Amino acid sequence: MTSLLFKGVRSLLPNAQCPMPNAQCPMPFKPPYPNFDNLINKTDAEMQRLGWTTEQGREHLVKYYGKRSRLMLTEEELDNFLLYLQLTDSPIPS
Repeated sequence: MTSLLFKGVRSLLPNAQCPMPNAQCPMPFKPPYPNFDNLINKTDAEMQRLGWTTEQGREHLVKYYGKRSRLMLTEEELDNFLLYLQLTDSPIPS
């Protein structure tokens, strides 16, 4: 029952946030925009090219978007993050 409730509520939430901050959401939520998988794959490749760890990527997202995960970014924010990575030569996030 709880799992169904979370699925229904999460589909209405902007930025893919779990409805209860300390709760374990039953399934990872994939944002509804069609370009998501492509943007994730490209950001993965760029982060690998730069030698960024997951934690370094997370620090950048928190600093510039106030979000801890790419799942929480809007399509525009994820696209901007990708552009930033593509234009970056430094392996250290700034």
